[in-house]
Amino acid sequence: MPMEYLRELERDALPLIESDVGNIDKLRVLRAAGMVEVQLPPVDSPQQKAQVLYVTGLGCATLRAFGPRLKIPRRQSSMDLESSYD
Repeated sequence: MPMEYLRELERDALPLIESDVGNIDKLRVLRAAGMVEVQLPPVDSPQQKAQVLYVTGLGCATLRAFGPRLKIPRRQSSMDLESSYD
């Protein structure tokens, strides 16, 4: 999801070079939304590399509004909660 990738970018040291085609697609979406400044390769370029320059103010504000939505699995309780009265 582009928002999760945006959060990763916010934490990374920028600028950085991205060569994963899936992440470059996410960067295209984020750039179109005005959330990152990035130098993108042409879509038909044989060598897909993008340079992420920075997360924009809008990108940072969106992350603050989005909040820390971490998917933390619930732990099963190891305690038996049934009371036993003998």
